Amino acid sequence: MSLLNVVKCRSGLALSSVVLGLCAVPVLLSACGGSSNDSASAASAASSSAESVSVPTLTGRSIIAADTFVAGPTSGQFINGGDLTTALNTYSYTLPFASKQPVQGFSALARDAATDTLYALQDNGFGGKSASPDALLHIYAFRPDWASGKMNSVGFTTGSAVADFDSSSYIRLADPDKKLSFALVADGSTYAYPSYSPAGAASTLSVDALIKSKRYLTGADIDPESMVIDADGNFWIGEEFGPWLIKVDKSGKVLQKEVSVPNVLALDSNPYVQTSNNPNVTTANLPSSGGFESMAINPSRTRIYTMFERELSSDSNKQRRIINVFDIANNKFLSNVWYQYKVGTGTYIDASGNTVTEYYTVNDMTAVNDHQFLVLEKDRGAGDARTGKFPASNASRVAAKYKKIYLVDLEKLDSDGFLVKTELVDLMNLADPKNIGASDTINGVFAFPMESIESVRILDANTLIVVNDNNYPGGSASRNPAKPDNNEFIRIRLPQALSLQ
Repeated sequence: MSLLNVVKCRSGLALSSVVLGLCAVPVLLSACGGSSNDSASAASAASSSAESVSVPTLTGRSIIAADTFVAGPTSGQFINGGDLTTALNTYSYTLPFASKQPVQGFSALARDAATDTLYALQDNGFGGKSASPDALLHIYAFRPDWASGKMNSVGFTTGSAVADFDSSSYIRLADPDKKLSFALVADGSTYAYPSYSPAGAASTLSVDALIKSKRYLTGADIDPESMVIDADGNFWIGEEFGPWLIKVDKSGKVLQKEVSVPNVLALDSNPYVQTSNNPNVTTANLPSSGGFESMAINPSRTRIYTMFERELSSDSNKQRRIINVFDIANNKFLSNVWYQYKVGTGTYIDASGNTVTEYYTVNDMTAVNDHQFLVLEKDRGAGDARTGKFPASNASRVAAKYKKIYLVDLEKLDSDGFLVKTELVDLMNLADPKNIGASDTINGVFAFPMESIESVRILDANTLIVVNDNNYPGGSASRNPAKPDNNEFIRIRLPQALSLQ
């Protein structure tokens, strides 16, 4: 039976929520040991995933190199602003990427139990809408080999080993049946944004013929940030431009109109939550990069739980993040079932010497059982200050300090109606007794100081997998200031087992 709770928000509104269970996440992989930096460490870690530990401990790392590509339309023609400057001047890239698409920026993970295949969702491309109209959106299929540190491609539908990132190992999102309510890049004859690469191309480039013929979705159409698989094997994608839920099948084809989310706080007149990037926007009430960064599905795969990355623009409480509940059978968000999560705050000193208050972001959540789930929360920092390569203060991008995973329980609310948080893992302070992290481990401590960490999933009751989004090719480096980050998948052993359902 549902348990009705009436909770009180900081603004004084009476908020009613029905406690409906989150899912128990099934085991994602049969994993054993591993490292990506040296074979000796990899061999010594081969059985470490089953060992007892006293603190959260690194037991494996698997990497996809930043400069990994698949064949496709030319990309990177519209990268602009600071990302363009970084790509050209710091990382020494030559743009565009002719006749290819980068394998980069994983923003979500999901798993097919039938084939034991791990799926990784690509982020929207090269940052904002104007930078990404030639960036196709992929979901890749693979398994990490923890012993070698290699990420192995597998067939998207079969789960069988295939050549690295060949065409059978991924799908591309597309809307051939015109289910979405808004015009796509594919509907135009020319791209609507100015091109910066090659120099002087201006804004009159013709839309690639393949994008038009297949009606492929691009990073200027949607910004995919989270993903779950329903009972029928379809993918539900949470995105940030709307924000919307978008349903696609295993070929990547959109199956229905995008789903908008109701404004359950009702702090402004807009009945929906919309960003300024929403083509149907009436009044924007969510920051443009504040949508569905986090998403989970319940054990019976009947309900989806989404959490905003940012607070509503009309909300005076900048620490509040709303978790909405979507009923799959009725194809709608529930207007009277939702929860509140409170992010932490911190400060940093910027390049001008000013002390800046930062409200942390939530970048993923995953279910433990029907009332507990994990939440990934982080600062904007990038890099490990211990190396001396990344400034701890007085810079436009300072070193990372706060990258954490919390356990919350839907049955435990504080006096203001927010979910009670219990710290589970500090990603900046992982024990690494076997030196799996090699040069990234200092005095036995491995840090995961990535600018963007956007996925956490459960492998078994004592084991997590965490993945970064490398924001290729212009994001803030977190390992080597002169190189873009790789896509890193790390495995973490917990000292106490989670209560999986």
